[in-house]
Amino acid sequence: MKRIVISLLAVLMVACAHSPVEIQVRPQVDVAPEAFGTGFSVSVQGANKLPGGGLGSLGGIYADQSQVRLGNNVEDALAETLKEGFRNWSFEPVFSGADVQVVASLTSLKYDSPNGLVTSKVDSSAEVQLAVTIGGSTYYGNYRSSGKDRNLIKPAKEEVEGRINGLLSATLQRAFEDEKLKSFLRANL
Repeated sequence: MKRIVISLLAVLMVACAHSPVEIQVRPQVDVAPEAFGTGFSVSVQGANKLPGGGLGSLGGIYADQSQVRLGNNVEDALAETLKEGFRNWSFEPVFSGADVQVVASLTSLKYDSPNGLVTSKVDSSAEVQLAVTIGGSTYYGNYRSSGKDRNLIKPAKEEVEGRINGLLSATLQRAFEDEKLKSFLRANL
């Protein structure tokens, strides 16, 4: 009986070790209300420019099988978050024919731990390139956030999801705090 229990536990551990983690991307921003977009429309499009594969690994002895992957449409998640921010600046989001066109390209999103028996450090980062076009003028902004964390055990899906969303939220927040972007909008509207 003891041998059966040990065998079942071993099978369960191997099955869990080989499971990839799919996270839901839901960034949020806190944008102070401003009125410089009053009377103007904005269209926002997200773009996924990530290289193939996952975001990285949870680490541990089965690191190759414990990959972190996106579980939802990151393009839509980026666009919805940015629309909310532009609404706080008094812009009216529309699908086409907008006064202001915004394309947010996710160029990097990483959550990675080294291989090893015990996960000790986690490198994470997010990078978004924003292209904001008004008439014939375009403003390009690159925004990046990164973090280094420590874990003694492999983190749960919720912890990974929280870290990724926190990094992506901080990255998008930087765009709304970019004084050069605000100046570009004011000068070209």
